[in-house]
Amino acid sequence: MIAPNTVDLDDPATWPADLSDLIAELAFAVPGMLDTGSDLHNEASELAKHDDQVREMLAGRLLRTYHATRLLDHEIEDVRASGLRTLTEGSLTERVDRAIKAGSIPAHYVNALRESTALAHEPPHTVRYRFGEVSVVSSRQPLAKTWPHRLLSNWGGEVRQFGPVWTDGEFESIRRLGHPSLIIAGIDVSTQAAVGTGRELIFDFIGIHLGLDGNGVTIHYTADIPGEQIVDICLPGHPEYDRHPHFPRP
Repeated sequence: MIAPNTVDLDDPATWPADLSDLIAELAFAVPGMLDTGSDLHNEASELAKHDDQVREMLAGRLLRTYHATRLLDHEIEDVRASGLRTLTEGSLTERVDRAIKAGSIPAHYVNALRESTALAHEPPHTVRYRFGEVSVVSSRQPLAKTWPHRLLSNWGGEVRQFGPVWTDGEFESIRRLGHPSLIIAGIDVSTQAAVGTGRELIFDFIGIHLGLDGNGVTIHYTADIPGEQIVDICLPGHPEYDRHPHFPRP
């Protein structure tokens, strides 16, 4: 069940009335013969000027978003209680230390794990864009692509998946730690923390209204998402997880 103040991009019935009216009005003038959200963005780029209006209409509401990862049991409880935190160098170290303390990782793997991050393998100008945010997608549609499988199949998050830990068969047990987890979180897209998107949200609302494919964007959310905004954590066997047949199973 969707909370009354939650907006599901994929379900127009959850959109506030003023937003629905705006989207219907703007969609009426959209050129025909479009197939995807990218086509809409390319052929009707002038609609971007309405993006701030859309975000204002969503103020005080939470947009349903999705985060794919792999979590140990204590990490699942942490997310339920405290939410999703923006990534920091310290949190990378803390995550390994807690997994060792919980007995999930042998202590002799610690150096290899700490040397397997983007910090050690990517140039500084690239690495800095990976920290200080929580990456979520605004629709189920991007989850149908291949990228979630990698995040759901390897413990530790995308920033850790570098170096021999992720290619050497010796570390298969590390990669397979925990449970593949699809986290559903609500965020307020009217705030400054949600401005980092690959495409303006207006195009995805219109794309859903028109029945196009390829909707949904990655939102680089630059604030912690508190526990009360975690809608659900979906593991294999949960209907929201199992609707994606390409997701890994235990």
